[in-house]
Amino acid sequence: MVFDPSRRVFLQGASLAAIGVGLAPTSLLTRTAHAAGAGPKVLVKLFLRGGCDGLNFCVPHGEGRYYTLRGAIALPRPGSAGGVVDLDGHFGMHPEFAPLEPWWRDGRLAFVHAVGNPNLTRSHFDAQDYMESGTPGDKSTPTGWLDRTIARLPGADVTQAVSFSSQMVRSFLGPEPVLVGQNLATFSLRARNWQAEADALLRQMYAADSTRVGTVTLETFEAVDTLQRAPSPPPANGATYPTQSVGSSLRQAARLIKAGIGTRCIYVNVTGGFDTHSSQLTNNTNDFRAIGQALAAFATDLGGLLDDVVVMVTTEFGRTAAVNGAAGTDHGTGYAMLVMGGGVRGGRVLGRWPGLEASQLRDNRDLAATTDFRDVFQELARAQFGISESLFPGYTPGPGVGVV
Repeated sequence: MVFDPSRRVFLQGASLAAIGVGLAPTSLLTRTAHAAGAGPKVLVKLFLRGGCDGLNFCVPHGEGRYYTLRGAIALPRPGSAGGVVDLDGHFGMHPEFAPLEPWWRDGRLAFVHAVGNPNLTRSHFDAQDYMESGTPGDKSTPTGWLDRTIARLPGADVTQAVSFSSQMVRSFLGPEPVLVGQNLATFSLRARNWQAEADALLRQMYAADSTRVGTVTLETFEAVDTLQRAPSPPPANGATYPTQSVGSSLRQAARLIKAGIGTRCIYVNVTGGFDTHSSQLTNNTNDFRAIGQALAAFATDLGGLLDDVVVMVTTEFGRTAAVNGAAGTDHGTGYAMLVMGGGVRGGRVLGRWPGLEASQLRDNRDLAATTDFRDVFQELARAQFGISESLFPGYTPGPGVGVV
């Protein structure tokens, strides 16, 4: 097959996406991975796409109203068969998170409850957009909050962002380059029968381009080469990742961190059965089992490197406080966030708990959001990257909840 130069790599701003006949459909957006002098701090964001239920994620088992509202989908109290893992006598985590208990007891895992924003809609698409742009109620924001985070880190070649997803996520939307894909081992110009030819011709074509387009493209090739040269040892310390995609993504995230190639910000897109309008107990068990095992393996695999890493697990909104007629819950407001890492002031459930009485619920149906998600996001960015100025247009974040 003859390579057609018109089927070239397309660049928009400083971002590069592989398109055209024979090229992989997944976008490839990158800042050079060969970043000398990169700092060690890393922020990992797991986004549970679909509206994960906070009340069965971090369970208020010490509040009788929870059992009244939840009925058949309420999780048993600690000590009962299938009961929650007690945290502080009032809250407990889903039993499938039991592998994470050592990090809770060690003070490196915390929950933040009743997180959200009253301006978020109960529409998945709008809520995800607002959560990832960081501007609830405003769809005109051109960038994502993680793009703005990366832009504030010093040095043109210091940072690298990676998104384990099938396409560019809204959090990274903007001019800052990001490496997007689901399998680092296959990052290359995966042409069907002409990979070597395409690689050589593209490198030759852009080597002669003295513009920013040419520079960024050559940096992209360098990044791909660096990733392919980076060591890929088996997980350390006996860590065993689950086979689900969240396990694969976190295994690769750990590999990047251990390779020391300048990775600063990692996004893991997690899809599953979080939109639990029905059969919630089964869906939660399946999803939370994979997440609990993957996070425990990630922390074990990193060992001492976890001291410089913070993992945040978040979603777009919570779910209704009461069970519906299909043994599930519907779209709600407040949710529970999990934060894990060496710098976390863990062993605590943080945030102001609003209560579950009818007068305390939002619209008499939802867990009220008492902590703005932007306050927590900013707190983590400040702790990991020293960013003090607001990452959220039109909003001045508070001091946070003291999670780090």
